[in-house]
Amino acid sequence: MTNKLLSFLYSQINNLLLILFFVVVVYILIFGNIFHKKDYKTSSIKVYVCGEVENPGVYELPLGARIQDALFLAKLKNTADLNSINLAKKLRDEDMIRIYPKKSNIKININTADADEISKLPGISKKVAQEIIKYREENGNFTNIKELLRIKSITLEDLQEISQYIEL
Repeated sequence: MTNKLLSFLYSQINNLLLILFFVVVVYILIFGNIFHKKDYKTSSIKVYVCGEVENPGVYELPLGARIQDALFLAKLKNTADLNSINLAKKLRDEDMIRIYPKKSNIKININTADADEISKLPGISKKVAQEIIKYREENGNFTNIKELLRIKSITLEDLQEISQYIEL
């Protein structure tokens, strides 16, 4: 009778240990990866640098890095225009930094320029240039540069970046 009781207890303990083992494995599989991903995301970021740099590409930087840190790694060209970019801005994961070339003092008149001329402005694609022309045709000439903000594709940041190259 004692042997049967001991055998029964032994089998129950084995079953409990086996269940405990599976619970621990499942916990590690589910929660272990989540914690690992959080640590990775909070320790570094990746940003893309292109334009007037010698080494365009994706750079891994520590959390809290600034634009100037990324540009140091990418090595600016002599033709880089830094007047329209905030070097002290903190970067976020997946940011893109495009460095434009220095422009001459020639300004583009957005009331008379065609799409090709307008698309030469920093950050303005051919599609956005077409939107500017369409707005101009439907509403008349621009009387103030801030009117460009009425175009969906243009943000305040875009306007600040291109305003030095625009005339009315």
